[in-house]
Amino acid sequence: MKRKNGVMKLSQRSTGLLLPLCSAFLCISVSVFHGATLRAESLLPDDDAINAGLFEAMDAGQVEVKFIPLDTTNANVIVKNLTDKPMHLRLPSAFAGVHVLAQMGMGGMGGGMGGMGGGMGGMGGGGMGGGGGQAMGGGMGGGMGGGMGGGMGGGMGGMGGGMGGMMRVPPERTKKLSVATVCLEHGKPDPNPRMEYKIVPLEQVTTDTSVRLVCEALGNSLVTQNSAQAAAWHILDKLSWQELAVKNRSESKYTGNVRWFSPIELKTAMLIVAEAQRIASSQDEYETQQSEIMDVEPIIESSSSSVSKKG
Repeated sequence: MKRKNGVMKLSQRSTGLLLPLCSAFLCISVSVFHGATLRAESLLPDDDAINAGLFEAMDAGQVEVKFIPLDTTNANVIVKNLTDKPMHLRLPSAFAGVHVLAQMGMGGMGGGMGGMGGGMGGMGGGGMGGGGGQAMGGGMGGGMGGGMGGGMGGGMGGMGGGMGGMMRVPPERTKKLSVATVCLEHGKPDPNPRMEYKIVPLEQVTTDTSVRLVCEALGNSLVTQNSAQAAAWHILDKLSWQELAVKNRSESKYTGNVRWFSPIELKTAMLIVAEAQRIASSQDEYETQQSEIMDVEPIIESSSSSVSKKG
């Protein structure tokens, strides 16, 4: 990525849009992949390999995936190939991690995920609220180093790309990924390794396109974790910029208070939110236009057919 005059150019797939970031924004968070993720083009042909999406393979019982939150900012994703063939997995451009809560009843059996009535956690934007730890969000894709990325890139550059990366897991072997994350439910307990979490499609927590774009951008190392966190809390939990500006990470009567976000991080978050919402609006408008075209096409074809018969 090139920086010039304090502006970071983020090319978008179709519109060539730019997301300006302030010149003081020097640090870009980089996910650690432990060699587990690969660019799609670097995967060698393997006739025996099984090709599948990560969630598709999970549903089919082909892989076992553990999601372990290290803290509010990072998590490990451990993928085990349960088959006797290599797995070529398409990683999701965005995902969520939800707290799994043990539930009493039915003789003490059963379990559920933190959220509404044992459903998946999430607030706003079509999400579901409830008890348990905060839901987490992040992205995976073909971004920097062929690792987790997507959206504001997806390995293609520019917010809105939305492509996930690829990952090869040998037969009956395990690979570990380290991913940057943001919390999606302000006010709930913070995630930690002692809490049981599960990785799920982001849509099970929120359907807000802007949040997806933020998660994808974080995964592709195009924004810092703290700026992405401010953006996510502003969009999902409706925290104002003023509330975020005075939010403390730590408070002590001896050493004083430490703010959660710096001024530059909040300014960057404002730009991220503005760009994400603009692109989300453009995508919604495009999808509406496509739907209208699909509705009109049968009428046009029917009319053309009638004219031909009369002729």
